[in-house]
Amino acid sequence: MDLIAEYANGVSELTKFSHQPEQLPLIVDVIVNPHAGFFKRLSTVSKLIAELELKLAELRRRAPRRKVEVNTVHFTEHPGHARLITEKILDDEARASSGIERLLIACGGDGTSNEICTALVGAETPILDQMKLLRLPLGTGNDVADAPTFSQAYDLILGSRSGTKTGALRVTAAGSPSRYSFNIGSIGLDAYIAGLTNNFKRVIPGDAYKLMVDIGSLFYERRIKPQQMEIAVTSNGVTTQLESFVPSMVAMGISGGRTYGGHMPVLPGTENLCIVGSMTVLEKIRNKKLFYIGRHGELPQARFFTASRIDIGYCGRIPMQLDGEFTWLTPADFPLSMEILAPRIKVLRY
Repeated sequence: MDLIAEYANGVSELTKFSHQPEQLPLIVDVIVNPHAGFFKRLSTVSKLIAELELKLAELRRRAPRRKVEVNTVHFTEHPGHARLITEKILDDEARASSGIERLLIACGGDGTSNEICTALVGAETPILDQMKLLRLPLGTGNDVADAPTFSQAYDLILGSRSGTKTGALRVTAAGSPSRYSFNIGSIGLDAYIAGLTNNFKRVIPGDAYKLMVDIGSLFYERRIKPQQMEIAVTSNGVTTQLESFVPSMVAMGISGGRTYGGHMPVLPGTENLCIVGSMTVLEKIRNKKLFYIGRHGELPQARFFTASRIDIGYCGRIPMQLDGEFTWLTPADFPLSMEILAPRIKVLRY
C-alpha cells in the first residue's frame, strides 16, 4: 500500500506544473483502486515510481506553474466506492464558487473508470463544465484509458493536449435502474468470456488463466442454451428489425473504432454495433484469431451497424458485460435497450 500511495502522491504533484492556458485555480482529486491489476506487480510499480520521480525532480527545479487549491488522494475500499467518492466530489463542486477548475485522475482499471463516469454522467452540465477527467492505464485491459502509456498520460497532466468530451451507452433493463458503459456493452459469448476471465484471474497466476478461458468458452452453448432473440436496430430515426435470430454476441460501443478485453478490436471500423450469429464449436476455434485482429467482418455470421439505439427481446438467462464488468440477465430484464447518450464528460485524451 505504501508504494501505491507513493505513486498516487507523485501523480498528484505533477498537477502543480501544468501549463494549460486557462490557469484557473485547480482542485485535484486522485481516486485510487489499490486492487487494480497493475498494482499487483510491485516490482513494476517500483520501476514506475522511479521513472515518475525522475520527471518530478526535473520539474521541481522550476517554479510551479499552476495554483493548486486542494490536492486529495482517495483510496477505494470496496466495489462501488469510486462512484460514492465521485458523488461526494460532485456535491462539493455544486457548493463551490465558480472560477475554479477540478481535475479527477482515475488510478485503476476499466471498472473503476466506469464507476467514476457513472457518477459523472448524471451530473448537471454547469458542474461538468468545470471538471475534467483523466483515466490512467493502471488496470489489466485499459481499453478506456485516455493515454496508451504513462509518459503520454503525464503529458496530458502537464497540459500538452486539449480536452474532449466522451459519451455513454445507457443500458436499461425492464424494471431496473439504468446502467452505463463508457466503452462497449455486450450480451452473449463475449460477456461469458469476460466472466470467465474475471473468475480465473483471481486464482491462476500470470497468463495461464487464458487457456482455461479458451477451454471454458467452448462450453458456452451447453451452459447457456441460447434462444432466439428479437433485436430492433435504430439508426438515423429508421428502425430495422432482426427477428428470430440466435446470436453468439451483440456488442455495442459508444462509437466505432473501439476495443475491449485488452485491446481486442471488436469494433474495428466506423460502425458501433456488431452482431454475430451462432457458430459451432469448430467454427469458434477456427475463427477465433479473426476477432483478435479485427477481421471478423469477413465472417458470414457477422453484421455491423451504425446505431443510436437497440432494443432487445429475449426469454432466457444470458450474460452481459459493461466495460468488462460481468452480470447475468434473466427473462425479467427484458425488454432491454442500449442507447447512445450525447458526449458530456470532459476528458483529457491523447
